[in-house]
Amino acid sequence: MDGKIKISYRLILATFFFILPNISYSNESYSPGDIALIALDQSLDYSDFYYMNNLVTTVIKNDKPYLLFGIPYNTKHGTNNFKFSSDNAIKKITLEVIAKEYPIQNIQINKYKTKTNKELKRILNEKKEIINAKKNIYKVHPDFNFIMPAEGIVTGVYGTQRYYNGKKGNFHNGHDIAGDSGTPVYAPSSGKVVLTGNYYYNGKFIMINHGNNLISMFLHLNDIFIAQDQIVKKGEIIGTIGSTGLSTGPHLHWSVLLNNAYINPLTLVNN
Repeated sequence: MDGKIKISYRLILATFFFILPNISYSNESYSPGDIALIALDQSLDYSDFYYMNNLVTTVIKNDKPYLLFGIPYNTKHGTNNFKFSSDNAIKKITLEVIAKEYPIQNIQINKYKTKTNKELKRILNEKKEIINAKKNIYKVHPDFNFIMPAEGIVTGVYGTQRYYNGKKGNFHNGHDIAGDSGTPVYAPSSGKVVLTGNYYYNGKFIMINHGNNLISMFLHLNDIFIAQDQIVKKGEIIGTIGSTGLSTGPHLHWSVLLNNAYINPLTLVNN
């Protein structure tokens, strides 16, 4: 098995009608966690655009430049106006965001573990390291036609609303694949390793910048086969499935970020 696991999933592409300069309207509808592909003028190809101070990924498709914009999970339903700013231009788009039914998961925790001061300090430091790693610059147009990073049973999907002992918690920000410990984990696209570690929550994990701020994170690994600052190729084995960190069993948690927002990883698989 070469890691190129086929799953049909549609990347929603925006078709724009240019009414006013730098203002675009889409005739497509989106859900939180989807992706919009926004056409740029050729002259703006290498301009860095930001949304709410977060770098927006620039990609090339059919030799033309686009912004690859992730619709944040907490985006309100209805008509939304988004503004992207660079040093010399402003790009505005209007998108219709519709409600989506996400699964609900009820989790019963019989005993809570009180964290020590040492553990709390560790968690805080690890959070800072992740924030800093997201700021790493890797100026490459990414290959955003991803492959699945592992083979196994899907045990968690993006957007699931979780309740812990009846109390609402955070939404599930990734895609979970269960498998035996030691099952290979593949790079879904080429990129640069910007962080690895063995963290309190994440366990052994890898963060890859695929280019221009398109980021993947792979959590709860048993083994890590690559090193920080290494360039990895699409389909290369980067580690193995495990149950390290805050995990109830062997599985891979795969998260993807665009413009610092968690999006549904499957929108990039065989799009």
